[in-house]
Parts: sequence; structure tokens; C-alpha cells
Amino acid sequence: MKRRDFLRLSATASGLLLCGNTRLALAQAAFSGPHWLFIEARGGWDPTSFCDPKGLGLGVNGDINNYDQNDIGQIGNIRYAPPPDSFANDATLFRNQDFFEAHFQRLLVINGINYGTNSHAVGQTASWTGSRARNYPSIGALIAAEEAPDLSMPIVANRSSESSKTNGLVPRSLVRGGDLNAIREIAFPNRTSVTQTNQYHSNAVRSLIDTASAARRQRQISEQRLLRVQRALALHDAARNRDVSSLQGFVNNLNATSAPNAYVNSRSNARNLFNQAQTAFAAFEAGAAATAQIDLGGFDTHGDHDARHYPRLMDYLAAVDNIIDDAMARGIGDNLVIVMASDFARTNKYNADNGKDHWSHTSMMVWAAPAHFQGDRVVGATDNLQRSMKVNPNTLALDNNGIELSPEYIHQALRSLAGIDMNPGVSGVFPFAEQVLPIFV
Repeated sequence: MKRRDFLRLSATASGLLLCGNTRLALAQAAFSGPHWLFIEARGGWDPTSFCDPKGLGLGVNGDINNYDQNDIGQIGNIRYAPPPDSFANDATLFRNQDFFEAHFQRLLVINGINYGTNSHAVGQTASWTGSRARNYPSIGALIAAEEAPDLSMPIVANRSSESSKTNGLVPRSLVRGGDLNAIREIAFPNRTSVTQTNQYHSNAVRSLIDTASAARRQRQISEQRLLRVQRALALHDAARNRDVSSLQGFVNNLNATSAPNAYVNSRSNARNLFNQAQTAFAAFEAGAAATAQIDLGGFDTHGDHDARHYPRLMDYLAAVDNIIDDAMARGIGDNLVIVMASDFARTNKYNADNGKDHWSHTSMMVWAAPAHFQGDRVVGATDNLQRSMKVNPNTLALDNNGIELSPEYIHQALRSLAGIDMNPGVSGVFPFAEQVLPIFV
């Protein structure tokens, strides 16, 4: 049980109040990480185009992919798809080989996860909460609520969606466009504009205002006759000062974010995803946030699959490649976990419009330093028709008598990796019946 949970439960059970100094120290405790970055490929990606390659001759009609099986690459234990034949000679496009050769040592690929749905809404819910039918919070919100609920922006997100829903456990901060301007105004209320540093009052005048305000709050605290009210006001005051400081750090970090590399900068979709990660990193480094959800859309390719899907997928992987490099350069890479997933997969054949439709058997990829789990591994598999194969629950070896991977199993393992799977607020309120599989070892 977490110390925070123990203290809260003890106070509730005994009816006693915690010492004010203990409460203040608890509220102000710094978040030590790891930080979590969840990167969504909205619309349903095609794992056979990158981490679960098949090739010509497989699938329903022998046309699951437009590339030769002999061209499938491998680095370490991870196999990856080549470009479709139509892109084989396009040297200007980022390639799977570039991504996997750069990051395979810290990468875990999970293939053959059966989401059990072809619905975008259900697939998004399953992908990011582990639950297909129940109203569970996203894994990012759950981790933030258990590990860092007192931060000013526990979870930041690019959009309001199933992938970042919080169920009211913690506030979700949207950090794009006008949302960022609102945060700038909160962090620096004395500035006349969110884009300038001109102030309503001089620093000297502002100092007098702050001193008078602090004295007024102190009088309000001292005038209270009930000790619990005094402590509540003191806790609120300390939290407000902490939040303003972290928000100011976040805003200042936004002004000092890194530029994408030349390739990512030349691709608008890749640049957009990279910039979202920069905002998340600014919040992480300021101590304002613990988790973040970012996304790139355009993967729902029911027509012209190869022509539309592969470039978008390369934008996604090129951005993630640059995001990882930037995290390492910032010094936060070893304390960062990146989870990559989508609504579901694409079908094991092309339709009449050369597109691929919705398919429930999909993949997920997770990147982190060796301190968190062993990389260069592939868990699970699909057969030649891209259907999930069963694994032994103890060894994860393929086993016809084993179990089929599902979102519930994956999220139970993610919770265990985060160290929250046994917390009362998790196992008691949002339970999974599945055992913890040794996915992250």
C-alpha cells in the first residue's frame, strides 16, 4: 500500500487529523517518476506494416501486404516490415528499419492482442483503459491519481477523449492552442498579454501586493478557532504557491523547447506530434505533470491503404524517434516510459477500394530504459491470417492451451509496471480479474 493511501485510510478510520506539518510535507512531496508518455495512433493502425509483418502470400486472399516476405527485416529479436512495393524506391521517406535499429534495445513489442471490437469508441477505451465495457479511467489518469495527485497538472492531454479520460480522479489539463494561453494567464496574472512580458504593476508594486496578500491570508488562518480549518487553509495556501511556481516553470519551459530534427520538421504531421511531446516534456521538467497523452490521427484508411497509411505511419515513427532522442538529450529518457497503441488493427486483406477495414487483433509497443523492463523482446503473435495466438500465462511462450492476450491482461501488466496494481484505489475500485502476466520483466 502506498504511504499516501495508508495515511488517508488511517485518518478516515480513526477520525483523527493528521499533523499539519505531515500534511504539508505530503502535499509538497516531489514526484520522482517515472513519467509516462502515451502516444495514440488514432483510427486503427496496421501492425503488419511495421511490428507484425506478414507479406505477400498470406492473409485471406494472399494479399495481406504488398511486399515480399523475403524483404522482412529483423534486428535483435524484433522483426519489422519493409516498405510496400510502391514505396520501395522512395529514399525520402522515413523507414521502419531506421526506427527499430535505433531503439530495439529498449523496445517491447506486444503482438496478437485481441481487442474484441471493430468500434472506434470501444477500441479507444480498450486500448487506453484496458476495459471494453466498463467506465474505467485511462491508464495515464490512474497512474497520475495514484502517484502524483497533488501536482498542478497531474495528466496533460492534447484532446478530450476516451484515451485521456479521468473519471474525476484528477484534473485533466488540455495543453494546446487557447488552453495553453489560459495556463499562461494563470501562471503570470501580472502580465498584460500571454505573448509578452509587459506587466500591469512593476516588480516593486507587485511585491507589496504579494506581501499584503500573504499577511491577509495569515490573519485569516490565525483568526480561525477550529484547528482543522487552520490546517486546511494553510494546506491550500501552500498548494497554491507550489502550483503557481510549477506552472511558471512549465510556461518558461515552453519558451525553451527543442526544435525537431530536419526530417520531422519537413513533415507537418510528424512535427505536430513532436511538438505535442515538447509540451508534455515542459510539464514534466517543471514538476507540473506526471503523465501525458498525445496523438496523431489519419490511420483509418478504408481506401488506398498503402498510399495513405504508410506515410502516416512513418510520420508517427519518425516523430517518436525524434521524441526519444530529445528525451535522452534532456536527461529525462531514463525516467520515462512511452506507450504506443491504437484503436485496433486493419484487416488481413484489401477491400475493393484498396483499403483495409477494422480488425480486432492488434499490437502495442512500449519503450523504456532497462531499469523498467527488458527490451529487445516480442510478446505474443498472430498467425498467417493475422489472428491472435494463445500464450502460456507463466512463460508467455506460444501455447495452444494457453490464454489469448486481451486489453485487460495488458493493462493489468501496465499497472504492475507502474507499481499501482495492488493499491486500494485501483484494485478495489477498478479491478481486473486477470492475473499479472510477466510481460514487463
